[in-house]
Amino acid sequence: MSSVVRRIFCSQKNPCTSDTSNPEFEHSSTSTPAEHTLAVVTKLTPETSTGFTEMSCRLQCSHAGLFQCSLTGLVFLMKGEGEVLYRTVQWDENLLHSTGQTPAGPLFSIECLQGSICQLHLPHCEILSGEGLDSLSVAHVTGDSVEVLPPLRVTDTHVVVNITDLSLWGLVRMFKPFLSIKGQVLPFLQSFGHPQSVLNVIVLPSNVPLNEVKQQQTGNTYIPVCSDCTLSRGGKYSLFCDLKKIQDIYPKAKRIQIYWDYGPNYHPTFQVFLNPDTEHVELRLLERGADGHEVWAGRVLLPGAVLVGRDRAENSHSDSAEKQLHSVRKDFVDRVSKSVVDDLLDEMK
Repeated sequence: MSSVVRRIFCSQKNPCTSDTSNPEFEHSSTSTPAEHTLAVVTKLTPETSTGFTEMSCRLQCSHAGLFQCSLTGLVFLMKGEGEVLYRTVQWDENLLHSTGQTPAGPLFSIECLQGSICQLHLPHCEILSGEGLDSLSVAHVTGDSVEVLPPLRVTDTHVVVNITDLSLWGLVRMFKPFLSIKGQVLPFLQSFGHPQSVLNVIVLPSNVPLNEVKQQQTGNTYIPVCSDCTLSRGGKYSLFCDLKKIQDIYPKAKRIQIYWDYGPNYHPTFQVFLNPDTEHVELRLLERGADGHEVWAGRVLLPGAVLVGRDRAENSHSDSAEKQLHSVRKDFVDRVSKSVVDDLLDEMK
């Protein structure tokens, strides 16, 4: 099926309000007095339902205003009450290639039967001091066509766009190699039964929702760490650890090139094969190999190993008590003669 590509580079009018300038929280373009009034964002945790590889969210907005999803970071400007249904879907790389753009965030499928959404705030991963902000655009995908829209404005964390209809929305950009972005390092503990366990380390842009990654790591334990870091698109990285606490790190290459992906699959970037009973590891992510710049460091606690160590300590304590009981058994038997036992039995009658 042939695709239709439309590039729209006109300035946007706010469908909710009149267009009077207010520069607060702006990187570019304008905001309106009504938006300034609605600047207080209500953060809500959506109801969720999970499929095999995806998660759907439902957000109930009870009145006009700004509402933010705590799981995805999406913000909806509502002109009235409405129920918002949304989920991430896979980008059509072939369709996007025809625009000369690449993904700069997840692609969201958004529905609102009441038609109450008039503006979207899409989370980005750009560094304010970098060159990435000026290259961001918004893609509106409907069927086999895509519109590339300029942002109304770009804030520290979001790209704002006015909308008149829904379907699929996501951030795109012109490709720029070695562009710095905000990233995240996510460790997941995978246990195969003691003593073998593996730490899966996934390195991603910061605007990939954590819950999307967790959904694909079913059975593995996410270990919260200070995950924030600065990464370069197309950069080469190595992961290092105290070799006394691990068996090996894969891939074996001294440095690997990380390609920023927005699904549908989030595979481990590195795998750390742990020694038995390791309670924690300290990891370092370096750019450009062993002599490179450290972009992230973290101490990762391993709850499975701690539990195994505790169980062994309890078993050892139990074994010690049993040995002690056996050691005094002979003396106890020797001291209790048959006549003493008979006297005790007579008293009990």
